[in-house]
Amino acid sequence: MSPIDALRPFFCLLLNITLQIFAYKFILKRRLLRSEYFGFGCALFFLIMLELVSAAASPGEWFWRAFANLIIYLCLSFGYFTYINLGETARRIRLLRELYDAPEGLTEVQLLSRYSAAEVIDIRMVRLINNAQIIQRDGKYFVGSPVMLSISKIILMLKWLVIGKKSEFD
Repeated sequence: MSPIDALRPFFCLLLNITLQIFAYKFILKRRLLRSEYFGFGCALFFLIMLELVSAAASPGEWFWRAFANLIIYLCLSFGYFTYINLGETARRIRLLRELYDAPEGLTEVQLLSRYSAAEVIDIRMVRLINNAQIIQRDGKYFVGSPVMLSISKIILMLKWLVIGKKSEFD
């Protein structure tokens, strides 16, 4: 395997990031999740095409190199996806940003007024509906697109495999 072959997943991660930023700003009208899918999918397609046209000494060598590069790209992309969404979804990060923006500090009452349970749920529901992850029918909510649900199940499985926890409540 040449050094160029080994750098393919990293190059594709840079392509992923570049396309995601471009799509977010110019194509998808500031839709973060969709722009992330766009960048990931385009770069994944590019990596697959690179692997398909690359030469190898044997079919076995080609398969394992392509498999390794695919796994590396998926891991790098997952790390990027997690990093980007950390600031968007984590209350702890938002809380730290708000405390940083308030040099005089905030009281517990001020913090609690900013984070009412109803408001947090409303914000999340709007985001889930806008991304078609849930749908509303007859006053009830249902799973729409199962993509994020599937991702959450995979994360829970990995968490269980790595640290032995089944959920946040264990």
